[in-house]
Amino acid sequence: MHAIRALGDRLSKNGSITFISGALADRPNAFGTAVLGAASAAMEALARGLALELAPTRVNALSPGITDTPLLGRAFGDGLDAFVSSLKDKLPQHRLVTAAEAGAAVVFLMTNGGMNGQTLHIDGGSRLV
Repeated sequence: MHAIRALGDRLSKNGSITFISGALADRPNAFGTAVLGAASAAMEALARGLALELAPTRVNALSPGITDTPLLGRAFGDGLDAFVSSLKDKLPQHRLVTAAEAGAAVVFLMTNGGMNGQTLHIDGGSRLV
């Protein structure tokens, strides 16, 4: 919000703002992530509200599921391989979303003039299982 306020009138009326939320907004778990889930849900609500307040500037959110990045390795340490293997077994495509796929989704939200006030889920189908 500070960055958006700081831009003020310099924010392009034909521009786009994309927030990153997370799958925990829709699928909380019991592993101490309640605050992360609440923050993710708040980002999605903020995108919808700002899409109206800042119109015609478009505002959207991307909600990635577990994504194959170096951060994942730091989060799970030695348990990473077992966690990823178990997760892949459950996912419809049997693989994690890549960072490149998440990046392409952000570019889609930024460049598609029909997307406004939306949350795009890129999670490899994990919301389905």
